[in-house]
Order: sequence, then C-alpha cells, then structure tokens
Amino acid sequence: MISAFCRGGLVDDAKKLAKDFERTYDKYDLVMLNTMICAYCRAGEMDSVMEMLRKMDELKITPDDNTFRILIKYFCKEKLYMLAYKTMEDMHNKGYPPDEELCSSLMFHLGKIRAYSEAYSIYNMLRYSNRTMCKALHEKILHILVAGRLLKDAYVVVKDNPRLISKAATMKFATAFMKFGNINLINAVLKAIDGSGCKIDQGIFQMAISRYISDPDKKDLLIQLLQWMPGQGYTVDSSTRNLILKNSHLFGRQHIAEMLSKQHMISKASKSTRDK
Repeated sequence: MISAFCRGGLVDDAKKLAKDFERTYDKYDLVMLNTMICAYCRAGEMDSVMEMLRKMDELKITPDDNTFRILIKYFCKEKLYMLAYKTMEDMHNKGYPPDEELCSSLMFHLGKIRAYSEAYSIYNMLRYSNRTMCKALHEKILHILVAGRLLKDAYVVVKDNPRLISKAATMKFATAFMKFGNINLINAVLKAIDGSGCKIDQGIFQMAISRYISDPDKKDLLIQLLQWMPGQGYTVDSSTRNLILKNSHLFGRQHIAEMLSKQHMISKASKSTRDK
C-alpha cells in the first residue's frame, strides 16, 4: 500500500502509513524497509530516512541495489552531492553494478560543485563495469576534467577513446594541456590527438614549442617534436619558425637549422604537389 501511494504521488498518505507501521509493528524485512525509506525520501523526511537506515543497521539487514538507488536519487534531489557520491561508492564496493543514468547525472552535478576527482571516480566505476557505456559520457567527463585541470586524467580519456570525442572538445583539451599540463607529456598528448584523427592546428604547436623554449632543459623534447612533425604532414608556420630561430642558441643552432630546413623543403614539396 505504501508503494502504491508513492507511485500515485500521494506522498503524505505514504508517509502516514509508514509512521503507522512503525508504531504498530516491530518486524521489518528488506522490502518493507526499502518501501519506507522510499516514502520518507519522497516526503523529504531526512530524519526519518536516517532512522530507517539506523534500524536497518541494528537489525543487520544488508541494503540491496534498490536501497542505494533510492538514497542516491534522494541525496541528489536534496543537492547533497557528496553524500550521494559516498553512497554510490559504497554501492560499488558492495559489488552492485552502477546505473548509467544515475552515474551520468551525479557526474554532472559533482563537476558543477568542483568535485572533479569524485566525478572521475564515478566515470571509472562505469568504465570498468561490464555494461556497455554511452559514448557521450567520455566527452562529458573530458569537459569536467579540463575544467578541474586534471589534465593527466583527461589525457587518458582522450588516448583511450579515439574518435569517440568531438574535435571541438579534443582541441579544448589540447589547448589546456599545452598551457598547464605536464611538460613531459606534451609530445605524447600531441601524438594521441593526431592518432584520434584530429588535425592539430598551428596554434597548438606554437603553444607546445613556447613551453619548451621557456624551459631549455627540455630541449630533447623540442627536438623530438620537430623530428616527428614532418612524418605526420606537419610543419611549423613562419611565426613559430622565427620564434625557434630566435632561441636556437638554447638548443643547438646547427641542429635546429637543419630540422627547420628539412621541414621547409617538405612544406614546399607538399605545396607544389597540391598546386599541380
């Protein structure tokens, strides 16, 4: 009857019946406790919800996946997103499979309150479950990670999901990484982006090269990047070329000049082929 009242939107009646049951009976099972928790959640009776959870604990009744889903939805409704996250974590640790729609909603809200690591944790619960994952979630978590500057984690998402993330989202990540990411991973990030089918624009290369110029100890990484570019059909534009030449004394003038000359010849040959 309590369930029927809840389904019919008669929340006050459901709450009254639940209270009557508490006063009259002293026997509970999991189904009854879930039903009462649901009624109190719909009525917004936080104290009563907590009391039912305490009773569940006292009676050593183990919550099931339905218990967890009821609570997570309620905590999200009340904007208690960290409590919802902890409940989701508990649900996952007890071996219950994550609900994709619930996870997606919670990920979004955690991102909004800047709980970026927790949002990524929810993503990984889904990612490593046996369920097929909606493609849109990869891009959704990428935006959250970029906003939180968890760029190493964002790199893993891009690398592991080639062609499932839009070019706009990939370029937004690339721009953030070139500015703020781990300098030692810049070349790996550029290779991952190129491997995903996105063409890297000159602005991204200029930011990467500027980072290397600002840290001459990373000259080997700059040289590796310049050596890699022609094989993928990339060359530096005139402004980036001038920037490199202006600072070539930091990296070995002769070696830099030879690589830029090689890039220039490849660029000329490519342009000549297109003109024909």
